[in-house]
Amino acid sequence: MKRYLFLASTYFGLVILANWLASRYVVSVGFGRVAPAGVFCIGGVLVLRDWLQQLRGLLWTMPLVYAAGLASWTVGDVAGWTSLEKIAVASVVAFTVSETVEAVVFTPLRRRNLTRGVALSATVGNALDSWLFLQLAFGSQAIFVGQFIGKTIPFISSK
Repeated sequence: MKRYLFLASTYFGLVILANWLASRYVVSVGFGRVAPAGVFCIGGVLVLRDWLQQLRGLLWTMPLVYAAGLASWTVGDVAGWTSLEKIAVASVVAFTVSETVEAVVFTPLRRRNLTRGVALSATVGNALDSWLFLQLAFGSQAIFVGQFIGKTIPFISSK
């Protein structure tokens, strides 16, 4: 049980950190592209969600998605970081949609081939999360490619 709590705590921390970084900084992600700095955390978050689902199941994991988004919004509200609140709301909506779709893709595939399930669900979730998040948080898709690349780097390096 300690391992699950550690992974869940890491998940929460990365979501909050990602939203704070996204509300403050834009970084280079290579290939001449930029993205909100939180992308490096979110790549790990997407993989962690799959890992937690594999260990504990979908019904245990999905509430973490919503709770982590709410925690991020609460931190922004309490601290008075209005830009973080907007980022957190965009994150909750994008996460809710993309993580739900990712779970739908991952769940049937994980039984046949775990690696392919993680890769395909992370790619679908990454693209959907990137598009929704950028649209809601910034009203623009101008840095979509950079956002996608930045979130993919941690996933590739975890192989």
